[in-house]
Parts: sequence; structure tokens; C-alpha cells
Amino acid sequence: MKNIVLIGMSGVGKTTIGKSLSIVLNRRFVDTDNLIENKKAMKIEEIFKTYGEDYFRKLEFQIVKELYKEENLIISTGGGIVLNSNNITMLKENGIIIFLESSIDNLVNNIKKSTTKRPLLDNGKDIYNDMKIMYNNRKKLYLSSSEFIIFVDGKSIDEIVYEILRRCVKINS
Repeated sequence: MKNIVLIGMSGVGKTTIGKSLSIVLNRRFVDTDNLIENKKAMKIEEIFKTYGEDYFRKLEFQIVKELYKEENLIISTGGGIVLNSNNITMLKENGIIIFLESSIDNLVNNIKKSTTKRPLLDNGKDIYNDMKIMYNNRKKLYLSSSEFIIFVDGKSIDEIVYEILRRCVKINS
């Protein structure tokens, strides 16, 4: 069975939704950022500070190369996974890519509530403006990479999971 791959902006809930989806489908859940952290024994924030974004993107690509041929996974990706078209090509080969979309307000609220550090957004500047610019730069990539879009604002985790399941059944039938 094909993997289900969740893409979208930082703070949209890919990890939370992916974990719930994995329980419902009894599939293994993997988070590309967590795999990178485990491989390097460093937090994402430290990798960015020590080695820079380009190095992180190379690690991200290596993780995708390791994962994409596996089956029955629920994969939560980092927000910038779409910046390398090779990542998307590989993930599409054995996966259904779902864009979890949200308003900037919702994304910013989620990030402010989260304890996870986000290196491209935690620079002390105006997080709303930074998020808006980043989202506008990536939106076309998210849209062109995905099989379908789930708008998450105002929905419970269960509602989002149900919508993903319903849409995936349509694709597979």
C-alpha cells in the first residue's frame, strides 16, 4: 500500500495529524525532521546554526532517499521538503502527497503555542510577516506537489484524519 505523505508549512500539524493517522491505519509513522535529528544526534535548530540550511536540505534529501521505497508509512515532512523537486519526485513514486493548508493566523498561533524551535521562524523578527513571506514563496510548490489539499483551520484532528481517509479511498478506487 502506498505511503501517505503530509506536506505543508511549519506549524500546520503534520506531525500530530500523522501520528493520529498512523494509529487509525495501524501504519508506522515517520517524521523526516526527527529522523534527521536522530541521525545527526542534534536538534534541527543546532544543525541550522552549525552547518546552515543547505547542509540541512542535503540531510533531508538523504532521508527521503532512504524512505521513499518503503511501503505503508505515514510520513510527516519538514515544511521545506518541497524546495527540492527530487524529494517530491521520489515521494510521489510510492506515495500519496497531501498538502495540509492553513491560514497564516492559525500557523502563527500554533507555532507560538509550540515548544518546538523553528530555525527559519525563530529569529526574533515579526513571525507573522516571516510566515507570510515563506508561505507565499512555497505555496505553488505545495499545490503542484500534492494529490489533494486539506484545509485544517477550525477542524479537529479526528475530522482531518477522516477527511484524509475519505480522499485516499477515492484515489485508490
